[in-house]
Amino acid sequence: PAVRAVCKAQLATLSGTNVELLHSYAMQVPLITICNLLGVSFEYGQQLLDWSHAIVRMYVLNPTHEEQIAANRAALEFSAFLKKEIDRKRPAPGDDLLSALIAVESEGEHLTVDELISTVVVLLNAGHEATVHQFGNAVRTIIVGGHKPRDLFATSEATHAAVEELLRFDAPLHMFTRYALDNVTLDIEGQSVQLKKGDEIALLLGAANRDPRIFSNANQFDPNRSDQKNVTFGAGIHFCIGAPLARIELQEMLSTLFEVWPDVALSDTPKYADIYHFHGLEALNVR
Repeated sequence: PAVRAVCKAQLATLSGTNVELLHSYAMQVPLITICNLLGVSFEYGQQLLDWSHAIVRMYVLNPTHEEQIAANRAALEFSAFLKKEIDRKRPAPGDDLLSALIAVESEGEHLTVDELISTVVVLLNAGHEATVHQFGNAVRTIIVGGHKPRDLFATSEATHAAVEELLRFDAPLHMFTRYALDNVTLDIEGQSVQLKKGDEIALLLGAANRDPRIFSNANQFDPNRSDQKNVTFGAGIHFCIGAPLARIELQEMLSTLFEVWPDVALSDTPKYADIYHFHGLEALNVR
């Protein structure tokens, strides 16, 4: 309900016959939500966003020296900000996630201050950057494909199924890289592949989500499919920590958009941005 209220309030601020939804809606809702969730004043929202953008610039193929310096500076400044927030909340915790994480740390569990900060940074990056891209991809899929929003978001169950299929069909993170932690031999379609400790592996999540051996009619958008098991959020120990938050945001952002603006249409042809790591649109212009 809290996320839905943010969605409706943000849509109410938009006026005019033509609107660019990525910046005016898709970027704002997750940002307001994460500030509310962490118990951080929204006056710091733009700064959090700037830090996040600077950090994820490291996800390009060959970041420049300036981008590396900027990302490092952003990480240091973000960490310093969170340490101040932790010190402020420790003696007077509130009803928010940051206070809850501090409580876990103080109870002698497994969360150090550094781990706490890392968790919050990942939540912001994953819960914002990827969610924005997925929202744009989803709206494009629905409108271009001629799918009926009234049916896709008729019930909470239908909304859940629709979002899972949108996540599979056009994922916001089409590739991620990992490192082998040990020597390992993989059997891939009868071929033996040797990986040495430290080897870098590219996980093609977008391709896996369209694997015809796993999904029937893999290139077809089907919210009612019975073989739904997308890998958009990864798997195993690297399963995205922001997945539950991203799912809630997407369900509410999309269902609310088409509820409030049932006749929303594209005002131009969306173009995918030239991004190495993420997969999303340059803009989402609608009328």
